[in-house]
Amino acid sequence: MAFDPIKAGRYLHEEQSYRHGLYSALITVIILNILWILISMFFDRFFPWISIIQGVLIGKSVRKYGHGLDWYLPTMAAVFAIIASMTGSFFSALNLTGREFNTGAWALLDEITWHTLSTFMVNEFGIVGCIYACCAALLATYYAKRQLNRDQSIAFRKYQERKRLSEKNN
Repeated sequence: MAFDPIKAGRYLHEEQSYRHGLYSALITVIILNILWILISMFFDRFFPWISIIQGVLIGKSVRKYGHGLDWYLPTMAAVFAIIASMTGSFFSALNLTGREFNTGAWALLDEITWHTLSTFMVNEFGIVGCIYACCAALLATYYAKRQLNRDQSIAFRKYQERKRLSEKNN
């Protein structure tokens, strides 16, 4: 039986899973935010650079479970990296604030308002948090793209060309 690059390319295209990439990114965000909170509480300091590590690990998890070749999986990884950066920063700051006032973070959750969130975004997260979030998003985008070997790349390119020609003829 001869090797058919069109079938191999179609298989690579169909192997992509937005749902698996979404679930892996969501689980990774939850686990890494919990770790960020624990590290912040252990050292009693706030570490904004953990968001960069989050971006790399979110991208790698989306690559492993999403098998992404198209643009939407790296974009999803970037969005999740930004969300993880914001939520991780917020919950770390919330726990550290709770410790400072000798109360838990659970007690402070009832007191959160839009004013609290806007104050956090301006004063705590600020421009530095935005820079870290953007770096995390760029790294997540880079690491989310599936890497193909030479034969897979050629097969996928031939599949795309065939797909484009059939769309053009229809």
